[in-house]
Amino acid sequence: LSGKIIKLQIWDTAGQERYQSLGTAFYRGADCCFLVYDITNPYSFENLINWKSSFLQKSMVMMPDTFPFMVIGNKLDLADENRQVSYNTGMRFCQENGGMTFLETSAKENKNVE
Repeated sequence: LSGKIIKLQIWDTAGQERYQSLGTAFYRGADCCFLVYDITNPYSFENLINWKSSFLQKSMVMMPDTFPFMVIGNKLDLADENRQVSYNTGMRFCQENGGMTFLETSAKENKNVE
């Protein structure tokens, strides 16, 4: 990026309980955090605030109010038949929680993943 080499590491715990004890090691030193939910699963959306709080606690971020988060609603390819969380609900959550960036994606159809 602009002549600099950037190293990107993505740690995906998929919300699995067995990885919770490793959170501190995974999160420490992070420069940003993506919070991903499934637009067909309202439970995954309802847990976003818990994931954000857990990340901030375990990462020991110095300035939590300005730390960059991005919320991603995944499985956009299933929106027509199975959507349970509206785009507006996702957007409103981001606005009400510090103005986080919001995006909906489909990994399956390669939409908004570049």
